[in-house]
Parts: sequence; C-alpha cells; structure tokens
Amino acid sequence: MRFIRKRRNRTGFTLIELVVASVALVVVAFAVYMTLSGGLKIWQRINLKSSEEDVDIFFEKFTSDLRNVIICKGTVFTGEGDVFELPALVTSQKLGSRSAGRVRYSYDRERKVIRRHFADFSDIYSGSPGTAQELISGIKSMRFQYYVYEPGVKEYLWRDEWADKALPLAIRAELETEHNDKRVRFTRTAEIPVAN
Repeated sequence: MRFIRKRRNRTGFTLIELVVASVALVVVAFAVYMTLSGGLKIWQRINLKSSEEDVDIFFEKFTSDLRNVIICKGTVFTGEGDVFELPALVTSQKLGSRSAGRVRYSYDRERKVIRRHFADFSDIYSGSPGTAQELISGIKSMRFQYYVYEPGVKEYLWRDEWADKALPLAIRAELETEHNDKRVRFTRTAEIPVAN
C-alpha cells in the first residue's frame, strides 16, 4: 500500500530566515545610527563657538582702530590698564560714511567682557555717548600697555598708564581666556602710524 503524502502549505519562516533577517536589520540600524551620530557631531563642532576665533576678530578690530587714529583737536588719547580712549576715524551710522570720532575700549571685570564704544563727531558735539558693542566675552583678565620713547633715559619703555598729550607709539593688549579648565593667554601689539 502506498502512502500518499499530502503537502502542507507552510505559512511561517524557518529559523535560518529569521536569523538572517534579524542580522540584516541590525546592520542597517547600526549604519543609520552611525550616520546620524556622525552628522550630529559635525553639526555640534560647526556651531561650537571658538574662543580663538573671537579673540582673532577682537584683535583685528583693535588693530584696525589703531591704524585709523587721527590727530584731532578736542579729543585726546588716554589710557589705563583696562581702558583706553583715542581719536579715530569711525563709521558713522547717521552719516552713512566714515568720519572723525572717538573710540574707547574697556574691560568689565565683573561681566568678563571687552566693550568697544565709538562716537562720531556729531555724537561728541551733542554730548551723546555714541554706540557700544560687546566685542568678546569670557575674558578672565585683560591689560593694555603703552609703548613710548623716553628721551631722558634714551630707551623705549612700556607703560601701564598713559596721560601724556602725545600719542604712544604702540599699544599692547594681553588677554586671558579659559576653555575646558585650561587658561590660554593671547597678546597682540599694534602700532599707531600717526604717532611715529
């Protein structure tokens, strides 16, 4: 007697098919995770504010203002360790062009910010303080020094304060930042062309 085998319709998956599908799903999920993770790290790095870039921008502005110093009656150069003021060409918002004015750099120890104040001649004439802007924040310390030739001793010296009527030959800005518990010191010396 012959037995007739009936074929059954199988509607499930074998164990091997399930293992292969699971491994493929894990590989695809891992690839997607790594792509998103890498993209997020790149996005964070791009948007991370670099203290060195901020310091470079500050030094460029500082140097530009010293190159634009002018000799102007009624405005004098004054300087201390954390603030100085000088007559310079400034961009006037009111006039839409450059004009004679006054620039002041100051360091606020409490807020750890360096500010730049500038006023065009119309602001000075009317007694207006002009415009103030924060150039850089997160500064642990800041010091300005003034370079001068002393004819009495026949030497070039750095002073911590400036009260002479003449302009100093150069100004040195030293600042210190802290990033990831590491202090970094930056120094820039810029000469004043009209003082030479």
